[in-house]
Amino acid sequence: MFDIGLTVALQNTDVFAPYKVQTWEDIPAELKEPTGLFVGDYGGYMSIGYDSSKFDAPAELSDLLSADYKGAVAINGDPTQAGAAFAAVGLATVQSDGTLDDFQPGIDFFSELQKAGNLLKVDVTTATIASGETPVVFDWDYLNASHTADNKDWKVVVFDGTGYAGYYNQAINADAPHPAAARLWQEFLYSDEVQNLWLKGGARPVRMEAMTDAGTIDADLAAALPEAPEETVVPTEEQSTNAGTLLGEKWASAVQ
Repeated sequence: MFDIGLTVALQNTDVFAPYKVQTWEDIPAELKEPTGLFVGDYGGYMSIGYDSSKFDAPAELSDLLSADYKGAVAINGDPTQAGAAFAAVGLATVQSDGTLDDFQPGIDFFSELQKAGNLLKVDVTTATIASGETPVVFDWDYLNASHTADNKDWKVVVFDGTGYAGYYNQAINADAPHPAAARLWQEFLYSDEVQNLWLKGGARPVRMEAMTDAGTIDADLAAALPEAPEETVVPTEEQSTNAGTLLGEKWASAVQ
């Protein structure tokens, strides 16, 4: 099995085996490849996690360019390779009045962040957050929220305005030694039980709307999720492909 972001999924469809789970109809069309090669499973909003004992909450993206955040802002990975980092650039794009058709405004923002001396080039881990090495982090809201267990002062903010949402996808390895076992695993992941487990972890399960209508969602856990932004965007396959190409061409030179 693979558990991957959309950009990586689009680049590797030749190694996936199609499969449609029994709850296929509950999954929104825009979050699944039509033949079942890869299927969204859980997701959330790109957010900013920060150590509230050291920093005030940023109210908007441009706040992170101020001298208050000198050498403090990290992203979770390399946006040419990691889904969370890719989404950080996507968020910066739409928060800079751009659209998902062109990630250049997001690349420009991180270039400014680098020139201001605020971009911290450290791979984010639980250890770097617990130690204070990465005190301000772009990451999915559910991943950022998990760090409160390691740092009691860690808080999470999802910016007002346009929010960037994304889902991680499941796919079956075409070379799986036991493909029936892989299909059974997928059935488990898309069951009510496990969709509620994603919710327990702070992520938004892909079947959330259908389960809410059916009364099978854990209502208390759903109510505990951070409030969604006024507007939400999710990249299409074409937008993700084009953004991946642009990042491959521009990212390294923008933040060197």
